[in-house]
Amino acid sequence: MSKRQILEYLLETNTSVSVPQMCVSLLMALVLGIFIYIIYRATYRGTLYSKNFNLTLILIVLITTVVMMIIGTNLALSLGMVGSLSIIRFRTAIKEPRDIAFLFWAVSIGLACGSEFYLAGVLGSVLIGVVLAVANLDLYDSVSFLLVVRGQEGALDLDGVQAAVKARTRTAKLRMRSRSAGSDEVTFELRLKSKYEHELVEAVRACAGVDSVNLVSYSGESIG
Repeated sequence: MSKRQILEYLLETNTSVSVPQMCVSLLMALVLGIFIYIIYRATYRGTLYSKNFNLTLILIVLITTVVMMIIGTNLALSLGMVGSLSIIRFRTAIKEPRDIAFLFWAVSIGLACGSEFYLAGVLGSVLIGVVLAVANLDLYDSVSFLLVVRGQEGALDLDGVQAAVKARTRTAKLRMRSRSAGSDEVTFELRLKSKYEHELVEAVRACAGVDSVNLVSYSGESIG
């Protein structure tokens, strides 16, 4: 067998999709996968950013595109592929609901590129990117926090702490006040914009009798 025959055999496809079409699909998948990567990195708000997870999104787009090109319109092959994929178990826990949305986004882009619905993939990605960018501006959103203030017994200026909290939050409620040997502790539940976190901590820390300040969000992020 000559080199030309070997090359023709390797480029031979059993589907109606030609080699140029495959290249275009994979290129579009890569471009949109990189777009997802940029959006995820730019809008991430969690405690610890995972570059590996973000790179996995690009791989999911490319892999899903390849799977769709392999399946094509072959019903028997698609059923076999579903049976093969059913044995895969994902053991990595997804803690953020937002990450699940990005996984579905990556899969949907792979399906669109593998099926050659490029316009749907591009328009959908642009719309999702715009929604995430606007939501990330934090114009109207506020985050719930627990503010824990500890100070010396009898020396903690509770009125000053409450005044500092109310002046820098949208809503604030005193949830707990406890006294132990030599120290007082108060806990507030409050809502404020994330960009004012450090300002609030410094204002409370400047109050008389305050030894420590901890600001904890419901996502587990702590400042203090």
